Amino acid sequence: MDIAIPEIWNKYPVTAGFGISVALISVIIKTATGLIDFYEEFLVKHYIKRLNSLVDHVKDKESITSQYVSSLQENEIFRIVSGIKASPEKANMLMKVYLLGIVSRDYLKRLSEYLTPENGKISITVCWMDKLQFYYSFFAASFCFLSGLTVLLSFGVSGESIHIIAGLIVMFIFSFIGTIAGRDYKTFRTLKLVKKRLIELNMVTNPDDSIQWDLMPRRFARGKDK
Repeated sequence: MDIAIPEIWNKYPVTAGFGISVALISVIIKTATGLIDFYEEFLVKHYIKRLNSLVDHVKDKESITSQYVSSLQENEIFRIVSGIKASPEKANMLMKVYLLGIVSRDYLKRLSEYLTPENGKISITVCWMDKLQFYYSFFAASFCFLSGLTVLLSFGVSGESIHIIAGLIVMFIFSFIGTIAGRDYKTFRTLKLVKKRLIELNMVTNPDDSIQWDLMPRRFARGKDK
């Protein structure tokens, strides 16, 4: 059965519009990636070379000026590698967390806003707005996946090829949106695992602070991870 693109557009304009939008997203991402690469290749490398040149011109390597410029070098290298802008103290803390092997570089960037150095240890703080975002992300992702599956099943009942293809397209779109919507919930799950590991290593200053809302009384939730 031959299916003409104009026919699909006329019968399912919303579905076709979503499909084109998803295709355009990849083009936008590639363009943005190219601009970022250009920035790092020319501007950032030029800045680091300039710092290296300044260090070479400092006669006293133990002076505060030399230490300051060296700290700038190390902090800039950390920013390029991790994509995280942080103070030297926080950068050192995040590198120690990464070296434990419990979190990937991408998730380290997402978790950095919840981790703060405090008296040689790590404070993990999640505000009520972030907790709300975690729960919203879970329910939004679940809704998108279930909606996509429901549409696919409803379209597939007819048995017609055009309906099945349209259902698959809609399911793909909903799954794609659900994946994006669920990023915050995945971040929460990762943060929960990281916190558990850091508590085991006695590296957390506030182990009793919850990173989620307690939906059950403590006598029923006893023994559960926070």
